Amino acid sequence: MKICQNFVILLSIFSLASCSSYKPIFYQNQTYLNNGKEIAEKDSESCSTEADEYLKQYKARRAAKEAGRKAVIGGVVGAASGAIFGRGLKSTLVGTAIGAGVGAAMGALSVAGEDKVKPDQMKQRYVTNCLNKKGYEVLGWE
Repeated sequence: MKICQNFVILLSIFSLASCSSYKPIFYQNQTYLNNGKEIAEKDSESCSTEADEYLKQYKARRAAKEAGRKAVIGGVVGAASGAIFGRGLKSTLVGTAIGAGVGAAMGALSVAGEDKVKPDQMKQRYVTNCLNKKGYEVLGWE
């Protein structure tokens, strides 16, 4: 039961963190001044959507790898705690299954929302390049 409570709390924190996102800081060059802030932000959203669409193939592979890695780690931790605190083989197997399941879920979720919690450098480069092609200059990210 305690594992489920911790998992729900972690998911809630993850959901709140995913509400924020990194956005480019524009240099006020001629394109920006001609188009204005609203159009620049729309162009940025368009480039971001394009980046998400293009990069999702790579993100899916990273999520699968991370889920597998965390499942192994979770399984080992679950097996060890089941063996130490349990009363036999059944406790070890249950601990392994729970640890692997939680580990896999957390691995996949960590990749799925990573650009909301920390900047995804590949996405930033894609969006910056897209905006440069539209005539904007990006100073940095906030």
